[in-house]
Amino acid sequence: MAFLQKYMTTGHTRHGIKVGLASVLAYWFSDLIGLPYAYWAVVSTVIVMQIQVSDSIHMCLYRFTGTAIGAVIGIAAIVIFPATHYYTLLGIFITTGLCAYLTRYHVRFRMAAITVSIVYLTAMQDDGRILFALYRVGEIGVGVLSAFLVSVFIWPNRTGLALRERIEKQYDELADHYLLIMGNFLSLQKKTDPDLLFDLAVETKNNREMFHKVYAHERRFFRDDVQLLSMQVSALNSSIERVQAMLVLLNEVDGKAFDIIMAPELMELTRATGDALRAIGTGTPHDPHRLAAACDATERRFLELRPQGVTERFQYQRLFQVLGFINASQHLGEYVLSILNSSKMPKE
Repeated sequence: MAFLQKYMTTGHTRHGIKVGLASVLAYWFSDLIGLPYAYWAVVSTVIVMQIQVSDSIHMCLYRFTGTAIGAVIGIAAIVIFPATHYYTLLGIFITTGLCAYLTRYHVRFRMAAITVSIVYLTAMQDDGRILFALYRVGEIGVGVLSAFLVSVFIWPNRTGLALRERIEKQYDELADHYLLIMGNFLSLQKKTDPDLLFDLAVETKNNREMFHKVYAHERRFFRDDVQLLSMQVSALNSSIERVQAMLVLLNEVDGKAFDIIMAPELMELTRATGDALRAIGTGTPHDPHRLAAACDATERRFLELRPQGVTERFQYQRLFQVLGFINASQHLGEYVLSILNSSKMPKE
């Protein structure tokens, strides 16, 4: 029993059950309202059902709007062209060619071309061609509606939830990488793997696409804080770029290394920044005072040391590296602090 319950929780198993339920619903409802060819509804359901709710909604809108446009064009062709062989060929050429041309304005016209073919050609041998065509549209509409209802209300596999889980892990990973980079910098400017952030940077490129799906489709039916999600996606990309610049700065200088007098302040700044990044990733309230204090302490310590001539021991390349690294960590802390204080972050 435990094995069966665990198996039933897998995404593809649930998707298979949902497709089956939606297909049965489409067939049953078509039969209930007297549509003659219920298999068209079932076919439409199978076509539009996707694993993610946002993708299903997108496909439902795409197929429904394309069907409506294609139905209008198909019925117009039925009215205009007589049901003869040559006029049928002319009608096929004009209607499908027109829809193909109109794809330059919107992809839904590709679906319209398919509907035109269904509406126009399947009605050829029927006396009531327009009524026959309307039946096809009704059957497709029932299939789309069935897919939509099952996708949204039964085991909804939401892109928004997946994106939030993904972002939380990515912020955790960034905080860990930042701590490692700072630790290596303070340990006599130890070289660090230049590809340390590569996989993370690649993964985050898909976040914007996932957010677009949430904003365009899911937010209409689920309570997603799209402002918070948008901020999390943007802040993560910006923070990765800043840490990546620090990584490059750490690795580009060779020669004699030095202990960093400001190590305690920089390490506290890094830890406070990392904790703040994790809080942003989870979207939970976080007290900004520790990070603000760490930023101020780093700046004060730097101003104290500057007139003491402690930087005279550095060669010019090492000097640029150390000053640049400290400046970058300070700016990162201030940037993360601004995110914590923004109106989009939840407050305690």
